[in-house]
Amino acid sequence: MTTSVSTRRYAAVLVAGIALIVLPLVGAAFKVLWPGWFLFVIMFVSPVLAIGYILQVVIAVTGFLTPRAAFRTGPARTRALWAAWLTSVGIAVTGLFFVDGGDMSWGSAFMYIIGLPSDDGAAAISYLLTILGITAWIGGWVWLLVEWIVTLVRRRRRPQVA
Repeated sequence: MTTSVSTRRYAAVLVAGIALIVLPLVGAAFKVLWPGWFLFVIMFVSPVLAIGYILQVVIAVTGFLTPRAAFRTGPARTRALWAAWLTSVGIAVTGLFFVDGGDMSWGSAFMYIIGLPSDDGAAAISYLLTILGITAWIGGWVWLLVEWIVTLVRRRRRPQVA
């Protein structure tokens, strides 16, 4: 029973680490597949987004995916899992529901998928879910960063057993 429980616990950490790497790419794919003028604006902030994503990949690898991962065990594990899923799902939701305009029509990937581009009702839903997604994305990312830094500092201060 203990092996089954610990295997599930490690699987949860592994899946969260993979989600930290893959779901931002899914969110970006939604934006690229249904582009608008805002995609042009994103190019100007892309260095900041790239730095944030690279740091997120580093956190995923060192915090979740290696045998000595910082969040594999310990008191911050549950908080880090919540933060990882919050930021990962937040970016995917933002990419799916972000309303953008083009020359002929406007809408989010969601609005185009359900066949309602330029629809005010679908846009209202998309705007609300975008705000929630952005809040989860940024809030989760900052929370995860803080958990990661605190865990690494505590790990470094812990006395080494010979």
